[in-house]
Amino acid sequence: MHTPCGAYLRWPRAETPTRFIIMGLHEDLNEATKLAVREKHLSRDNAYILSSVAADLNITQLVDGNKGVHMSIPTAVFLPVSAK
Repeated sequence: MHTPCGAYLRWPRAETPTRFIIMGLHEDLNEATKLAVREKHLSRDNAYILSSVAADLNITQLVDGNKGVHMSIPTAVFLPVSAK
């Protein structure tokens, strides 16, 4: 899936006025979680720091051997310090 700015997305995403929601799907629940956490295009270490401090992780689905995890992060986390 391509975004309006041409960036490529591997997984579905959603955005509300207050949260970004990123999904990961895989037959292994741990791998689905990694995919959701790393989809924000951060380094591995920064992704795990961010998710441990600011993200909520939830199971999205357990269907037909596939498992889904979605990570929800407040949009305010990504605002410049002067905008907060």
